[in-house]
Amino acid sequence: MIYRKHISVAINLNPKYLHPDLIINHIKEEIQNTVVNNCFNGTGKILNIIKILSIGYGKIHIDTGYSKTPVTFEADVCIPIVDDIITGKIERYDSNGGIYVNYNDIVSIFCLKTNLNFLFDGSLKKDVSKTEITEYEIGKEVSVKITKVNFNEQNMIVIGKILN
Repeated sequence: MIYRKHISVAINLNPKYLHPDLIINHIKEEIQNTVVNNCFNGTGKILNIIKILSIGYGKIHIDTGYSKTPVTFEADVCIPIVDDIITGKIERYDSNGGIYVNYNDIVSIFCLKTNLNFLFDGSLKKDVSKTEITEYEIGKEVSVKITKVNFNEQNMIVIGKILN
């Protein structure tokens, strides 16, 4: 689920940082602020930057004076893939009976109520026994099979099924 990838982006650089002694640190800071911990369709969630591979020649925007500079870097990226099986900890329940499973503080996987046989059997049970609740208590480690992954704007939605 976590891969190392080469990623190219265009960064708007303030002209005051276009000095050889300043540009590398400024580019690292810009990438850290604008890219890290964000999700992008086709790329996944960028976790951290390993190293900057190349910095291209920027084009100065006539209105702002900023240089739009292409940068390629190597990063660790989280890309959940359908049918992957991961291990995470139950972090919370929602009001509809769904369970959120946290994977290494990177992504929360929503497990649909239709996949939770211990709470549902075609209709919502009013009284859930104590053994059913403690079987899936918050903090318990469970295995989850990823059934759906969707990226929209800068969010990643992952749906899974708790395996028994």
